Amino acid sequence: MLVENGFARRTLLKLGSMIGAGLVLPAMAAESGTPPRRERGRTLIRHATIISMDSAIGDLVDADVLIDEERIKAVGREIDPTGAEVLDARGMIMIPGLIDGHWHLWNSLLRSSAPRPGGEAFFKTQLATSKRFTAQLTELGVRLGLVEAIHAGITTVNSWSHNLRSPEFAQAELRALKASGLRARLWYGYAQDLPAGSAMDFKDIERVQGQLRDSAYERIDLGLAIRGPERTEAAIWQDEFAFANARKLPLSMHIAVSREMQEKKAIQQLAERGVLGPSVQLVHATHADEHDLRSISGSGASVCLTPLTEMRVGYGLAPVAALHGAKIPVSLGIDTLVLSGNANPYMLMQTSLNLAIGMTGDEQRMSARDVLHWATQGAADTMGLGRVIGSITPGKRADLVLIDARQLGMFPVADPVASVVQSASPAHVDTVFADGVMLKRGGRVLGVDMARLGEAAAAGLEGLRG
Repeated sequence: MLVENGFARRTLLKLGSMIGAGLVLPAMAAESGTPPRRERGRTLIRHATIISMDSAIGDLVDADVLIDEERIKAVGREIDPTGAEVLDARGMIMIPGLIDGHWHLWNSLLRSSAPRPGGEAFFKTQLATSKRFTAQLTELGVRLGLVEAIHAGITTVNSWSHNLRSPEFAQAELRALKASGLRARLWYGYAQDLPAGSAMDFKDIERVQGQLRDSAYERIDLGLAIRGPERTEAAIWQDEFAFANARKLPLSMHIAVSREMQEKKAIQQLAERGVLGPSVQLVHATHADEHDLRSISGSGASVCLTPLTEMRVGYGLAPVAALHGAKIPVSLGIDTLVLSGNANPYMLMQTSLNLAIGMTGDEQRMSARDVLHWATQGAADTMGLGRVIGSITPGKRADLVLIDARQLGMFPVADPVASVVQSASPAHVDTVFADGVMLKRGGRVLGVDMARLGEAAAAGLEGLRG
């Protein structure tokens, strides 16, 4: 049997025919019977329960939101519907579009594949499998994750790409991000097997930064996903910081993920060098100590927690209450479908809330609104986009989610905020707008042939398994 780059030729041909037919890029709405994504315009959403996440607006019952092109035009009651398409949102809860702070979208094809009982460790299996990825499979994995993001009401993703094996891989990721209609930050990383003493591809990062200046990529920006003090020599990570700072790029790194890694005191290495700041995102920080938290708090750096995957891979329990008490900016992340199983930001919020309370024994330590803030306005603030997204505020981009509270598992609604955090799931998401464009309606992601996406994903997984 002929094999190319670890793939049987029949698998490559099967994937090629699907991708050539348009599956990985915008899917074939006409063949699937699903209506295509509509263009921007004026839309009036009426009679919703609105959780604005804007303290000046507050929460509103039986209220309206007017979308004009890509922006929120007005929020209130009895807004004039002239010239607008009207959507009735009775029985629905409206929240700002959710923001996922950390997601390895590229490996979505490996959903729930590791770790296996009696099998090899998660990181060992991922290192081996990462070498079998092609740019084509990377694009397919990102595409799959982004469709799942829309389904869940996530309108901004932070794609942490730590298997960029060539410029073609970066282009594949950008194609998928651009086609999705979502807002995204591409955290440009490295190949999984890049030696600790080798530098990232600075030349291609500069190329991508220039490419993203094109208005066609207005919803995508760039950051550096680096290995940091725990995984590289000092000269490497210090050069990466210098490169990012010179080009005004944010940085992100996994840090303090285990007791063993914490022995390297990586957070203190960063603090001593004076490089912590608002443009730095620290991911996991599961074993950060009190000294670390003081350093992070004083610097303005943020932390992204992924509690579901942190538990699944054995890192431990996210220090939710400690971060909240230290007033450190926090966001929440899906991390990877390999470990999380699916993209469920509501379970992330609920788990974070439960960890804060369960680990302290204080049921008032945090509230549902606190964790919803981390998934909306708080996450937007950590990205430097707090004036653009994160709340239902006139003038901001129209990233909006309607959750159907009439479905079983949601009603009756005693507290809308608590219901979103503790009761909702992606299946309860009825409608999603991103930048004023409707991406989901009536519980269906628009413009995506799910059957063909499933076929391609299965073929991709077959190829990765060999």
